[in-house]
Amino acid sequence: MKNLQAQKGFTLVEIAIVLVIIGLLLGGVLKGQELIENSKVKSVVQDFENISAAYYAYKDRKNEYPGATASDFFKDLRDEGFITGTGTAAPKHALDASDGTFTYVAAASGNLIPNKKMICASGIEDNIATNIDTKLDDGVGNTGSMRGIVETTAGTAVTTGTATVYSATGASFTVCREL
Repeated sequence: MKNLQAQKGFTLVEIAIVLVIIGLLLGGVLKGQELIENSKVKSVVQDFENISAAYYAYKDRKNEYPGATASDFFKDLRDEGFITGTGTAAPKHALDASDGTFTYVAAASGNLIPNKKMICASGIEDNIATNIDTKLDDGVGNTGSMRGIVETTAGTAVTTGTATVYSATGASFTVCREL
């Protein structure tokens, strides 16, 4: 009989243990990314609610609505201490720190929500737009008190035109909520 030389290599059990560990690490990373995205969505939803609350609180305090002109809207809210920041600059939202901002839109017939004052957030990814709309309204981009439209240039607000249904195409949306 021949002596078997010592075999070198990994057993199936050792390989299985390594694969399980890799799977757990990947799962943890993906879940972490999901948690970060969900917290940003909650932040934008809270911003919509805070701006709406500030709008009505301003009306109660001053007996007039903020923003005699669209550029004065955020300045008026800041001057009364309802939102933070300085000047007339539109506040940025958590989902797109470079381009994504909130915009005030005065009532007009061509608005996404015709003849209604709106607060809009630009630079919102399609799947996140659906999530925000679901949390604040009905989850459909062309009905209800929150509507969306595809941006021709990502991060540039589109506030007029016909609202569209959210689609999973990777497009960037502007979502607007009625005040």
